[in-house]
Amino acid sequence: MTSSKKINNRPKIGLALSGASGRAMAHVGVLEVLEEHGIPIDYISACSSGTIIAASYACGTMNYLKTELFRFDRQSFLKLLEFEESEKGVFSLERAEEFAKKFTLGKRFEDVKPRLNFVACDINTGEPVSLCLGDIARACRISCSVPFLFSPVNWGNRVLVDGGLFTLVPVNQVRELGADIVIGVDIAATRHMFKKRYISAWRGYKYLRKSFLFNIFDRVFALFNRVYDSSIQVIFYNQSDILEEELEEKSPDLFAILGKAMDIAAKQHMEDGLLDADVMISPNVKHLGKIQLDKSEQIYREGRLAALEALPDIERQIKEFHWRRKFVVKLKSRIVD
Repeated sequence: MTSSKKINNRPKIGLALSGASGRAMAHVGVLEVLEEHGIPIDYISACSSGTIIAASYACGTMNYLKTELFRFDRQSFLKLLEFEESEKGVFSLERAEEFAKKFTLGKRFEDVKPRLNFVACDINTGEPVSLCLGDIARACRISCSVPFLFSPVNWGNRVLVDGGLFTLVPVNQVRELGADIVIGVDIAATRHMFKKRYISAWRGYKYLRKSFLFNIFDRVFALFNRVYDSSIQVIFYNQSDILEEELEEKSPDLFAILGKAMDIAAKQHMEDGLLDADVMISPNVKHLGKIQLDKSEQIYREGRLAALEALPDIERQIKEFHWRRKFVVKLKSRIVD
């Protein structure tokens, strides 16, 4: 009886949603198709703008979000941004968090199904952080906080930024939640948050920082600063924080945060791990701009189309899972006999 029950158990299915700002409308189309065809979702891991879609889906407000986003334009998007006063980023996402609350209904991760896991990065330690407890809207804001562009967010004793520094399609994260089958949805135009040429430029910059000529240049400026302290100190030394190897953990400034983010991104470029999703859905939207909001309906349709095309692969994965389960049960019974 126990073996028969195990055979009939369906696989746990996880969804990994990438971020790419306005292109996230494709996720709405994908989720609708999976729901229409009876594909159950047990876990969702997401980063950046993908978290907004995942949150509204789990909170039962995705249709409301879809209607709102179809009406969204560039002006609506800009209203979600405000200049940051703390010098830890160019903009603050406080208004964006309030926007997310309309669709999360004040719910916490513990209140919803499917189980959610949003990816973030600790800017001080360089470690990936999984957000799976507490307020969902705040976690959305954290996972959308691109370093330098948006200010980091405090979460407990950590200072967190966009988890896209580690992975733009969080396949491994959703598998770690317990998914037997992982479906990835990739709408990002690149594999990494920072392009390779930016990382190369950053490495060159750090190399020059350690060079003999740069040290001489640095000392000349230091001497010059003693004479013109009021002007040069602001221009040179505040800007040169980008070159520091370590952050001031209690109050990192704008350029130090960018520097640390580039170091983390450079390491990810070197590792460049493969995405091992069982099925990868790639809507034809990567050529569109991240805030090309007038294309929302097109992006949504491309998400639906890509999901429909992926259905045979998803159904095959489910059948193969059942076949493997039956094979393992039969093998165990023979070993016992």
